[in-house]
Amino acid sequence: MIIIFNDEHTRVKAATALSNGILKNPVFFKAISDHPSFDLSTASPQIIADLMAKSDLEFKIEIFYPNVLQSIKYRKTFAFTDGRFPNTLFLNFKKLERETEDIAATIIHESIHALDDAAENETFGHGNNSAVGKENTAPYWIGNLAYRMLKNNPDAPLLAFDQVEDDNEV
Repeated sequence: MIIIFNDEHTRVKAATALSNGILKNPVFFKAISDHPSFDLSTASPQIIADLMAKSDLEFKIEIFYPNVLQSIKYRKTFAFTDGRFPNTLFLNFKKLERETEDIAATIIHESIHALDDAAENETFGHGNNSAVGKENTAPYWIGNLAYRMLKNNPDAPLLAFDQVEDDNEV
């Protein structure tokens, strides 16, 4: 799997480089394959690690700039994918003021969705877009593994890839 970003946004370029680096790290794949199991998954961690390591999937990143109507719909969204544009991650421009490792972990999280979509015989998503109770699903656990490895801190706080905000905030 390779992550592609063809724009000049400095933080996203750096996060893309971090994401590609983690996808070349055998320690990352070993940690995934050693995980006991994932919730909401028909695939074992070993199968997911093998799919990731052997995939030639090109996962493209695009930045989207929400217009007024989209600002309401996407105000809680760090990123999204759209079935009309397979293997494309849309990062919310309004949510890029966070650390590079956090953005890279979001990229890894979303790349697991793209890999899941490409896997014909397995499924390993996280259901709906609520972050509640998703810590042990493949996209969340692997995204957080990437974050902790990139931060070089096994105790770094877990990220909620589907952002929780006060519903009164716009």
